[in-house]
Amino acid sequence: MKNTFLLLAAITLSFSLPAQTDSTTPKSSQKTSIERIDAEMSATKKSASDSEGIQWINAKQLNVEGIGWNKNIEDYTRIPNHFKNTVTNNVWNLSRHSAGVAVQFTVSGTSFIEAKWKLIENRFMAHMTPVGINGVDLYVKLNNKWQWAGIGKPDKDGLNQQAVIRKGFLPEKTYECLLYLPLYTAVSEVEIGFSPQAEVKSEENTKKPLVFYGTSILHGCSASRAGMSFSSMLGRYFDQPVVNLGFSGNGLMEDYFANILGEIDAAVYVIDCLPNMSRFSENEIYERSVTLVKELREIRPDVPIVLVEDRSYTHPNLTEQEILNPRRIALKSAYKTLKKEIKKLYYVEGDILIGSDNEATVDGSHPSDLGMYRYFQALKPTVSKALKRSGM
Repeated sequence: MKNTFLLLAAITLSFSLPAQTDSTTPKSSQKTSIERIDAEMSATKKSASDSEGIQWINAKQLNVEGIGWNKNIEDYTRIPNHFKNTVTNNVWNLSRHSAGVAVQFTVSGTSFIEAKWKLIENRFMAHMTPVGINGVDLYVKLNNKWQWAGIGKPDKDGLNQQAVIRKGFLPEKTYECLLYLPLYTAVSEVEIGFSPQAEVKSEENTKKPLVFYGTSILHGCSASRAGMSFSSMLGRYFDQPVVNLGFSGNGLMEDYFANILGEIDAAVYVIDCLPNMSRFSENEIYERSVTLVKELREIRPDVPIVLVEDRSYTHPNLTEQEILNPRRIALKSAYKTLKKEIKKLYYVEGDILIGSDNEATVDGSHPSDLGMYRYFQALKPTVSKALKRSGM
């Protein structure tokens, strides 16, 4: 009986004592976040104004690059109002996104660059980073070459965004800068912040732009940040303005796009619509391609035109049977027909766009940064030839 009492007492005591925990064991009541564990994962929210003060400049006071029109168009958008009833609702809504739009300026007398931007919609996409969708991306020209300098990380909630992009600028130096706006959402307001005594000037690239018309890949999916889209890479490489008319899922070579493209006095037109055209027959693709190029050539007789095939999907071929791409057959046939009468017409094969190692997309279709870089490398020689033919 005595032994039974001692056993019951021991069991009772064991339930009443607190469990021994190691100091590294997380408390179940605390929500573990990677931002708490690794400070570099968090958005940079502490403003430079907390210690130095700040001078805010509205981006509209500077050179906003990447918009093909200077009137009858809303801020940071890509299709002017007089085409609203011409394009489809999908194209119009996608044209509100600021893909390819950038603010170009020079600054001296600052030790930092900060940004505030207001989103129309805080968008989420599972196969693309929030920085690429909703953030801003800064490049600085050093030793006559554009180099990446920093990003503005967006909050996951809310429309009013603010971030310190880069500290460490030397106030005695003058920097030429290019701030890319978000790829896959619209912005209504953009302000850029500097040290209080900074001198900021609008910097305009007076060259004619590279004008691109195409699909979600051109739109920017799935670059990790705005400056990594292949059209922007080409713009920096050639030090040429870029107009990005990429419309996710809606680059369909409608004939009226000849009028839209033709209103822009371009250095080169690059048409990269084929990935969106699987809904059409070979004959329809042929006819759309021939019609668009001929009508654009009538409007702009001397501007080079580059036709681009669609990239290869990076899914593995599990059947080991040859996969035919009728879209490429149709576009190549159109090119051969057009080449007989259209001068300054160029063609880029699809097999070279993202490589053959199946490693350059996020989902088998949309390029990662590696895929975007390979797009850039594949297009660079042809765009270079076209620019020489246009006298650029």
